[in-house]
Amino acid sequence: MDEVLEYGSTIPWVAASTPSILFGIGQLPLMREFVFRIEYEHGINPIMDVFMDYPSAHARTLTCHVSKSGIWRIDRIAGPTEALDQIDSVYDSHEQCLECVTDDHAHLDWEYELLDADRHTRTVYLYRPATTDCHSIPCLAAHYLGDGLLAEAERRTNTYEWHLLMRNDENVGDLYESLNAHLQDGLSVHFEQLGEPCHWAERTISVAELPYEQRAAAEAAVANGYYETPREISLNELANTIDVPRSTLQYRLQQAESWIMTRFVKDSTLNGVALLDQEVERRR
Repeated sequence: MDEVLEYGSTIPWVAASTPSILFGIGQLPLMREFVFRIEYEHGINPIMDVFMDYPSAHARTLTCHVSKSGIWRIDRIAGPTEALDQIDSVYDSHEQCLECVTDDHAHLDWEYELLDADRHTRTVYLYRPATTDCHSIPCLAAHYLGDGLLAEAERRTNTYEWHLLMRNDENVGDLYESLNAHLQDGLSVHFEQLGEPCHWAERTISVAELPYEQRAAAEAAVANGYYETPREISLNELANTIDVPRSTLQYRLQQAESWIMTRFVKDSTLNGVALLDQEVERRR
């Protein structure tokens, strides 16, 4: 049986280090954002295999928290019905930790609860009561970077991208080097950026929340230059390219555009108040 370490002790290849920084009155911590991605080969992780088999499937971790007593998160998954059915099956019958990135992933004590589901989306709550023997990204990051850590992730095709918001970047280099050295075979880590936070303020709209068929239509339109100026493809040509009736494509694009613009304006409380004021003014 694998040794279970006390929280704060040293995982074999993880030097436990929690920086202790005190800030004076009126001072703010130097928040930093670390972005990197883990790329998977097929056959390593059954969940990532589904994303590779269904390239239009997409998942976003809406919230993720880790402490010495456990880890909990909410994932929003969107994609074809067949892909979601396969993901359901993996969660129901998994034989390994689906989040560990090292060879040590034999623990199975994750809890999964389906919060919401339809043909093209799933909202899943995940919980594990201990973190010291789990080599998932959030748990490893917590051991290196200490308290105050927030994590967000996205999955698509073979890529699992992580955004870590932290109080400082003191031990980021050690975390990255250890990931490079100890990832299980078939995985690779790729640095994206380390700097001032920008993702957390700008990502107010989740692509995973857009209905799947509308998202697929919008992505096809962008990829084929439909929204370029001047347009590089007509609606008829785009419909033929993706093999969807013109009227259906037009409806999906209109619905997606309406959803995106409405969410963009209403997600901010201040913008919502401004919108209400304009509506009242218009009715006078």
